[in-house]
Amino acid sequence: MDNLEKTSEQKKVKQGHPKLKVLGYVLLVFFAFLSVLIGLSVRWCFSTWQRLTMEELVYTLTAPITGTGQGMIGEYLLKCLAPAIVAGLLTIVFLYIAKRIKKIKPAIIIIVVACLFVGGYKGVYNFWTTLNVGDYLYNMTHPSTFIKDNYVDPSKVDLQFPQKKRNLIYVYLESMEQTYTDPSVGGTHKQNLIPELTKIAQQNESFSNSKTKINGSHSVSGTTFTMGGIFAATSGLPLKTNIKNNEMSDQTSFFDGVTTLGDILKDQGYNQTFMIGSDASFGGRDKYFISHGNYQIDDYNWAKREKLIDQDYKVFWGYEDEKLFSFAKRQLSSLSKDDKPFNFTMLTVDTHFIDGYKCHLCEDKFPSQYENVMACSSRQVSAFIKWCQSQSWYKDTTIVLSGDHPTMNGGINGNTEWKDRKVYTAYINADAKRETTNNRNYATLDNFPTTLAAMGVKIPGNKLGLGVNLFSKEKTLLEKYSLDHVDEEIKKKSAFMDKLQDVRAKSARQLLKEGQIPLVTIKADPYKRNSETINTYVTKIKNPKNLHITEVLVNASYRQDGAYGMNNVMEKQSDGTYKSTVNVSSILNKFTNKVYVTVYVTTQENGKYKSAEIEVPIK
Repeated sequence: MDNLEKTSEQKKVKQGHPKLKVLGYVLLVFFAFLSVLIGLSVRWCFSTWQRLTMEELVYTLTAPITGTGQGMIGEYLLKCLAPAIVAGLLTIVFLYIAKRIKKIKPAIIIIVVACLFVGGYKGVYNFWTTLNVGDYLYNMTHPSTFIKDNYVDPSKVDLQFPQKKRNLIYVYLESMEQTYTDPSVGGTHKQNLIPELTKIAQQNESFSNSKTKINGSHSVSGTTFTMGGIFAATSGLPLKTNIKNNEMSDQTSFFDGVTTLGDILKDQGYNQTFMIGSDASFGGRDKYFISHGNYQIDDYNWAKREKLIDQDYKVFWGYEDEKLFSFAKRQLSSLSKDDKPFNFTMLTVDTHFIDGYKCHLCEDKFPSQYENVMACSSRQVSAFIKWCQSQSWYKDTTIVLSGDHPTMNGGINGNTEWKDRKVYTAYINADAKRETTNNRNYATLDNFPTTLAAMGVKIPGNKLGLGVNLFSKEKTLLEKYSLDHVDEEIKKKSAFMDKLQDVRAKSARQLLKEGQIPLVTIKADPYKRNSETINTYVTKIKNPKNLHITEVLVNASYRQDGAYGMNNVMEKQSDGTYKSTVNVSSILNKFTNKVYVTVYVTTQENGKYKSAEIEVPIK
């Protein structure tokens, strides 16, 4: 009897084994898929972002990504996700063959070892060492007073503007480097990709000690990405954020304790505009320019609202630079008719990595698309400057051309060392003279006081933020210390920066409760699979604070966070409601089972915030 019971129990155990084995095989296949995905993702990441830093990664993960370019997601799917899926399928085949020839245990060992190598060593270990995660953690636990010790608060400096205030045109050139020129004019490239920009810098001011060789500015830690570069050039500070578990789009302030170029010019009565060919909410750019200077935001969505482009028009990050310069001319012609001085700031986009956007103006003179796009940008910027110089208001206008940061494209610079990488810089029609002819060693941080000086503003002490007026004899931080020393100190935790940031981040729910965001009621028509468009409506708006609504935007996406979705400016109807038909044909596929519809309301007082969202099932 006992033997029968034992046999019965053994049979039950054996019957249970197949389920456990299947589960084990499934987990092993998933482990193989995940390991390859991690390994390839890390490799793709570092080949795409040549000098990605932990500081930049942290900021990017906390900043909104709505409005990002769609090219990178396709490349990631092709180079990372697809091979990982293939690896998973091959693992299934490998296990099947091993089981048939009764070599399953050695096969499992081989798979586990391979996964640990690909995912662990090639993935996690390379990620840790390449990004210097250990150094980052060390810096976060070992504070420095370097920023505090060298910071000059602009609000405490008696700036003296000329009686007739000069206009400012500030053009941030996406990823534009001085290094794209050849050695004969100061660069490191075999051929000069940007001869037109080279000529502009030679004829104006780049703070070189030569009439032929041009100079440029370094990007220190916290300034090597677009928002960091913009923040540095207008505040004299690196962008170091301590936001945790919170998106930049949920902030009610952006470094509230900092006085910036926009704040100063606003107090001086300037009309201020920020124009870009992408969604200004990406990276918190709209929040920054609205909270520091109350800029008018003329972005991709503005162009739709003004009917300058079709509602479903989108190339690269929004619209191309050819249109950007055309729209800029239109706005400048309008601003120049006002009695107030203007600050017109714009950011180009065609030269954004990975390979830039090749428009119909681009030629095929150089081996790579990215080189040809850079050359095309040089011609377009030069044509825009010539147009400005032909206008009646030019004599009273200072123009600044500056790269926002060195490119993240890993191929265009070859073996050029980081210490030799400089962003393009040119001050045009400046109302200031240099006190020294030395070849200046400077950073984008120095653009802040130098821009004001170029506008004829007298700066007692010639310092603002961490920046130095380059027209003066005052030594920059890079000249006083060194690039490496400044970089290392800025990387460290700064209690002073935390205090300046003074983030009062609130959730959209809390802001809605306080009446700081108009509350909308939205609905959408039923959506049938394979339909090209979806109709969306705002049927009611609750606005207890009577905020001035400047735009109602709808985003339709396959992702709940709205990334890679289509944005449309909603049209106001005669009864006060809003309507928009969104073309979603390019973003939905057969695997999508719902459409996420989100409405953002922009007010003059608080900027752009999410107001409501719904899910629309696909039938």
